[in-house]
Amino acid sequence: MKTIASNCIVLLLWASALSSCSSSEQADASRKKAEKQRPAKPTFRIAAVSQQRVGQTIQLPGEFRPYQEVSIYPKADGFVEKVLVDRGSAVRKGQVLMILDAPETEERLVAARSNTLKAEAMLVASREHYRRLKASSKIPGSVSALDLETAYARMKADSASVLGEQANYRALARLKSYLTVRAPFDGFITERNVHPGALVGSGAKMDRPMLVLQQQNRLRLVADIPEAYSVGLREGETVAFMVSAMPGKEFKGKISRRSGSMNQQFRSETVEIDVNNASRTLRPGMFAEIILSAEGTPGALAVPNTAVITSTERQYVIRVQNGRAQYVEVKQGQKSGDMTEVFGNLRPDDKIIVNAREDIREGVAVL
Repeated sequence: MKTIASNCIVLLLWASALSSCSSSEQADASRKKAEKQRPAKPTFRIAAVSQQRVGQTIQLPGEFRPYQEVSIYPKADGFVEKVLVDRGSAVRKGQVLMILDAPETEERLVAARSNTLKAEAMLVASREHYRRLKASSKIPGSVSALDLETAYARMKADSASVLGEQANYRALARLKSYLTVRAPFDGFITERNVHPGALVGSGAKMDRPMLVLQQQNRLRLVADIPEAYSVGLREGETVAFMVSAMPGKEFKGKISRRSGSMNQQFRSETVEIDVNNASRTLRPGMFAEIILSAEGTPGALAVPNTAVITSTERQYVIRVQNGRAQYVEVKQGQKSGDMTEVFGNLRPDDKIIVNAREDIREGVAVL
């Protein structure tokens, strides 16, 4: 009996110990679970606003255009008699490119010359008649005043007639000169759209020019520079560029012209870079990548990129003022690496939150 009682007591003590251990383990597990579920206190990284230029290297697309280009249309009506050049021909200034034929123009020129000679002869006669009447009028009663005035008026009319006929003749002579088409500058013919026998002129419907002439030994590289980078550009500045068709080869040119105004649609300024192309390695119409090294805005403030919060309504940074968060609206400028320019109510050495988030409320304690 004593043995049985002893065994029962041992069993009760063991069961009690097991129950106590289980309760302790459950309490520890509950405490750890609660600690995991409790939100951790956020850690803020604080940095100072710096005053520095944030420069960067950017690549912008550009297109080569001829330094000069002209579409040659006929100035006079006629038929194409000869075409002395073709696509790809190199021409010099003043060289004859085409000859047009217009027989009626030659006939009108001959008639105009004849009318000019006739008018000049009539002027000579009326001038001599007036001279004699004026000499005779010195004898009282020999010539009436009306006859003298009539002779003078006739002479002035004949003089005006001569001027009109001479002007008509010069105009027809100039029109005839248009039948010989000459090159206005040195270059290369890039288009030819007519052949001998074709009717050209204002009376014919000309959808395309007879010839297209381009100056290719010098090119214009045209590019649109965004507003943020155009301010730092200087006329005469040397820039590098690469051509898509020639990978790995770098070229250089100088900024020669700027439009001086912003494109209202794209907020960019058009610039032109003159490029020497004596070897004709480059071609009009090719695309290039212009490499610009922006120096940054003088006096700008810079902050880490992660410090700027952009929402649908505004951009801002969170400044630490008296240990609490304060929103400061800013506008971003140029970027370089992990830094960006900001413009707003900030001063150098202001403390800001680097790892800023939208859920950080204004006025919350951050220190």
